Amino acid sequence: YMGYNQRMEKEDSKEKIGVYTSNAVTVDQYFKYYSKLSNQQNMLQDYTRTGQYYDAIMKNSEDFKDKIVMDVGAGSGILSMFAAKAGAKKVYAIEASSVAKAAKKLVEKNKLGHIIEVIQSRIEDFKDESLLKQIDVIVSEPLGTMLFHERMLECYIIARDRFLKPGGKMFPTYANLCIAPFYDASLYAEQMNKTLFWTSKNFYGFDVSALHAQAIEEKFKQPIVEAYDPKTHLSFEARHRIDFTTCTLEQLQNVNFCFSLAIVKVGLIQGIGVWFDAYFCGSKQVVILSTSPNSPTTHWYQTRLLCPTPLGVNPSQIVFGSLTMKHNTEQSMDVRLKLSLPELKIDVVSDYDLRDPDYRWGSYHSSSAQGYQGGYGYGDGDG
Repeated sequence: YMGYNQRMEKEDSKEKIGVYTSNAVTVDQYFKYYSKLSNQQNMLQDYTRTGQYYDAIMKNSEDFKDKIVMDVGAGSGILSMFAAKAGAKKVYAIEASSVAKAAKKLVEKNKLGHIIEVIQSRIEDFKDESLLKQIDVIVSEPLGTMLFHERMLECYIIARDRFLKPGGKMFPTYANLCIAPFYDASLYAEQMNKTLFWTSKNFYGFDVSALHAQAIEEKFKQPIVEAYDPKTHLSFEARHRIDFTTCTLEQLQNVNFCFSLAIVKVGLIQGIGVWFDAYFCGSKQVVILSTSPNSPTTHWYQTRLLCPTPLGVNPSQIVFGSLTMKHNTEQSMDVRLKLSLPELKIDVVSDYDLRDPDYRWGSYHSSSAQGYQGGYGYGDGDG
């Protein structure tokens, strides 16, 4: 067993990309989480997610037939098995956590060991020179809360830069980060009520109200993860595209989404809803995996960022703003939302901590026979 100081020295010697830009404790926790079969099951039983990946691969089987495929963050190995079923000649299933052992068992049980090679390694450490620029297709499920949380997308791009042939395919090909302002008085009141304890002026004879403002700040920094009713939207959505075939690591680590929103009904903007749509652009068909509140609910749900100070708006008003995300050493992103009404000289700025979400069992669930059947979890990536 390697001592802590020795381990830190080893980590420090690594190239500072991907998981090596986060602290070792956080990364270890991440891989331990995804090594558990219950957490793999949570994702596999998201039938919208798994089904759309299956359709993307099988409906574009000519992109896989007799091809060399790499599955980045292979988890249970399900995408590798889809690729083999679509006719892949060889699949390299790269998985950093110990669930790689479970994936190997499934591969062998399904008699696919002659096609799929499971390799337990971080993609940052996997540098087989015989595979450099030799991969025809990279498949991965690197998608996190608000698309970027857990920063698995960076591993996907590292694999692309090292191993993908010029003109090779990426599944998914690109994603849109989507936002829309919402009005939800009950949610806002519920979150505010959770801070009322700190208004007490006589808690065992002591006044704790000096901490009320801090309690509100902490509560409203929490992104709320749940399915919600899109009828609460006050405008149509705005989109920010990330093209996985061309984007750089820098663009994934420092996101600046500037937008303008044309308000369509009167109300208070009490926050913005955030989700993503992933696109698989095959030779035969484009398949879309949507996590929108208008689509069947997935294990990602949607994320809502509440504004401590609501912004009153009227139809035809234009709200300008930006959503910025900057990578941190906790394998996540520091998030800032700015909303502006320039004609009224009003600016609202709020910060959020993606590492501390509030998972909320809401009453709303977008219905679908093939929708998500599981429960809450981290809900990001195959590990």
